[in-house]
Amino acid sequence: MIGLMSETEIEAMLFRHRVGRLGCTANDRPYVVPINYVFDGAYIYSYSAPGRKIEVMREQPLVAFQVDEIDNDASWRSVMIEGRYQELSGRERDAAIRLLAHSDSVVTRTLTAGERIVVYRIALTERSGRFERRDA
Repeated sequence: MIGLMSETEIEAMLFRHRVGRLGCTANDRPYVVPINYVFDGAYIYSYSAPGRKIEVMREQPLVAFQVDEIDNDASWRSVMIEGRYQELSGRERDAAIRLLAHSDSVVTRTLTAGERIVVYRIALTERSGRFERRDA
């Protein structure tokens, strides 16, 4: 059976995970990469060193984000997000760093390594979730 996830299930899955895939595009070239993230109920927060991903999102801030759980080929859940990239600075950046650092000690070391790290969030505009399971 293939079905739709409820809003509660979608949020629970976003809270449960710390790694997802970010999709962005510029000049008709798609780019998909795994990212560490934290979800606070309203935004997806992440960080990156400057590079292609940040350049692409600055050029075209509309992005997609996916998290999935795969038990086997007939049992899986997938959440798809559409949103807008927002680069953070000042107090918003500091608050995001606290959220990210609270979730992972590796993140803490990375974020305290220097100001070159770009901290951003994805403002969710659309979300959906699907699942498949083999009913008994």
